[in-house]
Amino acid sequence: MGVRFGILGPVRIWVDGAEVDIGPPTRVSLLSLLLVRAGQPVTMAEIVDALWGDDPPRTAVNIVHRSVGALRRLTDPSLPARAAGRLLLPSSSGYRLVVTADTLDLVRFRQLRAAGAFTQALALWRGPVAERVAANVRGRPEFEAVTHEYLAVLGEAVDAGSATEVLPLLRQAAQEHPLNESVQAKLIEALVATGKHREARSVYETVRDGLADSLGVDPGPELRRALGQPRIVPSQLPADLPEFSGREGEIANVMALLNARTPGTTCVAISGMAGVGKTTLAVHFAHRIAGRFPDGLLYIHMRGYGTGDVLSSDEAIGILLEAIGVPSQRVPDGLDARTALYRSMLAGKRVLVVVDDARDSEHARPLLPGTADAMVIVTSRDRLVGLVARNGAHPVVLGLPTSQEALDLLARLIGASRVAEEPDAATEIVLHCGRLPLALGVVAARVTAWPNLRLADIAAQLRADRLTALDSDEADVRTVFSWSYHAVSPDAARMYRLLSVHPGGYITGAAAASLAGLPLSRAHSVLAELSRANLINERLPGRYVFHELVRAHAAELVSEEETGEAQDRLVGHYLYSARAASTLLYAYWYRSHPGPQSPGEGVTVMGFADNQQAEAWLRSELAVLLAVAGQTRGRLAAAIEIFLDRQGRWQDQVTLQRDALATADDARVRAGAHRALGFALGRLDDFGAADVHLAEAFVQFDSLKDLDGVAITNRYQAFLANRRSRYDQALEFYEHALECYETTSDGRGQATVHNEVGWTHILAGDYTKALSECELAVSMQEELGNANGEASAADSVGYAYHHLGQDLEAIRWYERALRIYRRIKDVSLEADTLRHIGQAYQALGNEHEANSVLRQALEILEDLGHPDAEQVRAQLS
Repeated sequence: MGVRFGILGPVRIWVDGAEVDIGPPTRVSLLSLLLVRAGQPVTMAEIVDALWGDDPPRTAVNIVHRSVGALRRLTDPSLPARAAGRLLLPSSSGYRLVVTADTLDLVRFRQLRAAGAFTQALALWRGPVAERVAANVRGRPEFEAVTHEYLAVLGEAVDAGSATEVLPLLRQAAQEHPLNESVQAKLIEALVATGKHREARSVYETVRDGLADSLGVDPGPELRRALGQPRIVPSQLPADLPEFSGREGEIANVMALLNARTPGTTCVAISGMAGVGKTTLAVHFAHRIAGRFPDGLLYIHMRGYGTGDVLSSDEAIGILLEAIGVPSQRVPDGLDARTALYRSMLAGKRVLVVVDDARDSEHARPLLPGTADAMVIVTSRDRLVGLVARNGAHPVVLGLPTSQEALDLLARLIGASRVAEEPDAATEIVLHCGRLPLALGVVAARVTAWPNLRLADIAAQLRADRLTALDSDEADVRTVFSWSYHAVSPDAARMYRLLSVHPGGYITGAAAASLAGLPLSRAHSVLAELSRANLINERLPGRYVFHELVRAHAAELVSEEETGEAQDRLVGHYLYSARAASTLLYAYWYRSHPGPQSPGEGVTVMGFADNQQAEAWLRSELAVLLAVAGQTRGRLAAAIEIFLDRQGRWQDQVTLQRDALATADDARVRAGAHRALGFALGRLDDFGAADVHLAEAFVQFDSLKDLDGVAITNRYQAFLANRRSRYDQALEFYEHALECYETTSDGRGQATVHNEVGWTHILAGDYTKALSECELAVSMQEELGNANGEASAADSVGYAYHHLGQDLEAIRWYERALRIYRRIKDVSLEADTLRHIGQAYQALGNEHEANSVLRQALEILEDLGHPDAEQVRAQLS
């Protein structure tokens, strides 16, 4: 069955060549909305808004659903009840009508226009678009945009030499749009082209009088040009940089948008932090495409951020109206009247408007022309989300240039020879300027003013005090940042100051909430405001970063009292969150360890749904944890001890535990620091120092009558004895540890020791004894419900079988361990077991399976940054 639709005139449907009745007005209006989108989805919210405006009936959605069902049955009578159909499909919380150039005249019209077949395209029109559809629907931008397309094609047909053919259509269009100067100009051009000069003069005079009476303005340049009068085209762009480079990706994306020729005004919203080069890019791009806009290049500086008064939208439109030829005395009062005149004057004109330094979307929106032939470039420190959401603006969020691009910019500003003479100093300048173009411009101005000043001297000044070194009469970086700071709300300004207390790297919402002592939901709202103002950047969802110069500015503003309180809350956040993560990951280890006291008021503590989430948080926050650990008197060192060991971060462990020993005010914390430090030193093969610290840990735990602490110390000593092949000594240490666990009736501890004793027998080559101990450990851990311990012991059993040459049995035990590690999401030990499986497959001569599991292990270890990754690479080779 063939179905065709028409919207270029009355809305119509033909089924198998015969026109069918669409039905009541609501159904016709709904169909017109689907057709004017030409295959693009229309949401339910858009449909309800178009059909009923601000006062929809309570049953509006049901009416839409019934109308959709009726349209489906109309276009496909054989369709079963409630079937989806083949043309009218659900899409994006609404509906989409599948159309092609063969089934919808609007699509065919656009296809012919693109091919330059203007008269054939115009022949498809049977009246105004969606004729007889309700006025509230036809007044929507989508329908107006199609009308503008029709008027544009009339002009293109005249330009292509088809004036005679389209003259009747032009006369009708001119009658329907008496104040549209572009249409009237094309009619005059067509009349002149066909020798009707007297009629052309008469049309000009009629339009001139109509503009004066209705709008109080004189004919614009397009009308004057149509009669051969001198044409004054506004060209207000600031000068372009003589040697602009970089930003190729952003420019390419916008060029693609411009070349797509989509209906409606093309709007590009360039946002970014202060000094990142938004205006420079906007002006350069405007110059690059200026030739496409013969009717004018307009520029207005909105002063959205600065020391002077902000230029209101009302004032800005007044300035632009005068620029396009409206005498000042004829510029009407009021934003609405000025906006209407502005859009009327630019209707059908190919103009480019650069709206620089807008405060936000509402500040810039009135300056958008209503014509599909115009383009607007808006720059702002605000993200202009409103323009993107409501006006279809193309967002360009301008980030920092790369280090090489920043170095190239410095070379262009001060001369390549200066950079070549002092390359290290130039690189350091780029680093201290944070790659910010504004800061590099200040440095360049100083070099120009003082040609004998060495770059090394400037680098030293920046190293000492970056913001002071970047003071300038022309562009004071500190002042430029302050404009953004003063533009945000008081809560956001306070958060901005307090974020400087954070030691660096990513800042999570929970950390920011703790800094400010705010509920998490409120903190996210304030962070979103700072992000929209480009004072911070949300690089990952819920994780924010400060530019270093912005951080320095914020640090100058925060008071000592604010700093102290915020720092205490921040340290509390990391201490208690780390404790929560480690307790979840290593519950048995931390079961008897005294935790810190409850967090203070205003501290947000992370909660974790599972092991994977807890470990991911510890890994992502490790740099900050290490930075703040010194303020916790060894308590944070204790909280992340096992995590650091499992991750192979033994050097970090040494540094952290030494600091804990220097600052701890609790005997148990000091004993734990000695033990962790000794174990980490042993991991790094510094056995002499390891023995000293572990011996001291034993003495201190023994004096505290902490048998659990004594047992773990013995186990650490046994582990290091095994590393030195002192197996008898290791077994003695394990015997002492087992006695401690038996005294305290700690079944898990006993089972763990049996497994470690079995491992010692493996290392000593007594695999029969190893199996006995490790299998006992498996059964004990399984009975106790200790999944991690069961997996560890099962892995040991597999290792013993591997050394007995029974590799198939070994793989069976390894896979048992692997299933448990994956279930509890212990990725580091999962990697260890995968390595063992790989060894077993290699022993069986199955290199394919061996390489497969070893690659899995390597991927995990590389992701963890674990030093054992190198050993796995060796196994693979």
